[in-house]
Amino acid sequence: MYEHVENLTMSQAFARTVAKHGDRIAQRFNPDLYYGDNGGQFTWKEMQARVEDIACGFLSLGLEKGQRVAIMATNSPYWTHCDVALINCAAVVVTIYPTLSLNEVSYIVNDSECRYLIAGNTDILNRVMPGWDEMPTLEKVIILDTRYESDDPRVMNLAQLMKLGQENRSRLYDLYQERWQNITLDDWATILYTSGTTGQGKGVILTHWCFSSRVDGVFYYFLNAGHPLNHEDTVLSFLPLSHIFDRGCSQWLAIWMGATIAYADSPATMMDDLKKYNPTWFSCVPRLYERIYMAFQQMLEASPMKKKLFTWALGVGEQVLAYRMDQFGRYDMRPEYPLCLPLGLRIKYKLADKLFAKVRELFGTRLRFSFSASAGIAPELLKFFYTVGVPVLEGYGSTETTSAVCYNPMRACKPGSVGPQANASECRVAEDGELEVRGAGIFIGYLNKPEETREAFTEDGWFKTGDLVVKDIDGYYRIVDRKKAIICLATGKNVAPYKLESLFSTSVEIDQVFIIGDERNYITALIVPNFLHYIEVFDRNGITYDKSKIKYMEAGGSQLCAEVGEDFINQPLLREQIEAVVQKVNSQLENFETIKRYAILPNRFTEEKGELTPTLKTKKRVIMQNYADLIESLYQ
Repeated sequence: MYEHVENLTMSQAFARTVAKHGDRIAQRFNPDLYYGDNGGQFTWKEMQARVEDIACGFLSLGLEKGQRVAIMATNSPYWTHCDVALINCAAVVVTIYPTLSLNEVSYIVNDSECRYLIAGNTDILNRVMPGWDEMPTLEKVIILDTRYESDDPRVMNLAQLMKLGQENRSRLYDLYQERWQNITLDDWATILYTSGTTGQGKGVILTHWCFSSRVDGVFYYFLNAGHPLNHEDTVLSFLPLSHIFDRGCSQWLAIWMGATIAYADSPATMMDDLKKYNPTWFSCVPRLYERIYMAFQQMLEASPMKKKLFTWALGVGEQVLAYRMDQFGRYDMRPEYPLCLPLGLRIKYKLADKLFAKVRELFGTRLRFSFSASAGIAPELLKFFYTVGVPVLEGYGSTETTSAVCYNPMRACKPGSVGPQANASECRVAEDGELEVRGAGIFIGYLNKPEETREAFTEDGWFKTGDLVVKDIDGYYRIVDRKKAIICLATGKNVAPYKLESLFSTSVEIDQVFIIGDERNYITALIVPNFLHYIEVFDRNGITYDKSKIKYMEAGGSQLCAEVGEDFINQPLLREQIEAVVQKVNSQLENFETIKRYAILPNRFTEEKGELTPTLKTKKRVIMQNYADLIESLYQ
């Protein structure tokens, strides 16, 4: 049984876990990606030894308390080793998404005055090198590839840094101990830059108290639900550690609890890694749940018999789900919940559950729950996962709140809401509908932006989240949209794009939708079809298209089709089905909200083109620029 201790610094939490669970597995990973390193796992004691070598290496370079060091890498055990080592040196970790351009990297490094930068691989190193002269505070880059060799004295690999630490360990070990033992809850721990869906990102300053108080809240949430987290749990890490969601709800939560962190080979291997590492929880964003659902629907479309069987099973499952629902529309998803079913339904459900087990097997055999946040998830999608027995817990949070301030409890999950306020957090709704928060985990300000920091808080100290919400009678919150995202039509009507976009999320025909209408007379949309679905449909029905124009990419746990030819999107069958989906969505909207015109795109919105944030939300400004002429044509 895990015994929780409140108000620990991040360094104290790591030291406590090493002391209690030193011989247990801390990390699991694919050794083939790391030259066979340690056979693919580290115990907590082995992780501590590596952390100390890295920390002493940085101290050998002259790293002082409070200085900033950037990590720009994909998720790996080395990412976590460096994070903990730098935290223990009383340094401030600045996270940079590995996909950012040189201009964006230069802005972050200069704004935060980083002294060192940790690069994940040679691609990142080669992206940084040409702009080094424009980053005057940057002294050295450490590349995580332990076999990379460079003639440039400003570049060293992780193995060289660790060797430097080992050589100076006896001289610097007391300093290292002094550093981490004297850290306070008020000390800065990290600076994370917001994704900037509408403009340039801001550096969010989080202290040790931000992480400590947020973990305290999560612990008591699961304790009160009767399912406390502990050292026997395993979390799968595949969302970017550069973002607060996975770093807080996966990495540091696991470190606090002594749980095992398993690292996905890449986002594209997520489904395989779920089965390989068999986690008990993981954190995910709605777009990935949508892709899992769409892939499942495509599989059923390919087999009429399977579709018929599963449609029957879902009908039975939905009847059973109703027995879990209370008067507020909340579902008790605890596995021990006593289902009192009529005999006939019980027999049918026993058969239907054999089919649902096939879906659950996609997530391994130990999954207790998964988190969904970063954007809203469609209620119908949640009900699908609840019906097949996969508890997806939707929550709400931001970088500024150190992840979740609201989340659905397992005993009362309410699709369409982000749950009630979390332990140690207080929420209120302002007169204009904006959610305001105070209490655990709230950031202390934006780096070098005192005016923006003042504007982010009310006069009485509540953080203004920028999100519009509705509070239900049972205390649950429902997100309307980002305040800045609300579309103001020229007619004076306001439209929430999220409402429209979420109605498309369970459509197997459509992959992405971008809603437009600011200062216009009516709503329009850019629509990206589900190319993989239509490739399968066209091939099955003998419909020809130019296959030389098909381009693929890896993203978010699967291989996706990124681009097709104009002939592909002009196929009558595709056009007819897209039109049918749009009309179905429009039938659920007020007249002023309906999509009057739309354009079908032959390519996806991608992070590489700057059109998506690392958590797969669309960047309005970039898309409006990239498709300006096409958008204008929709209003002619």
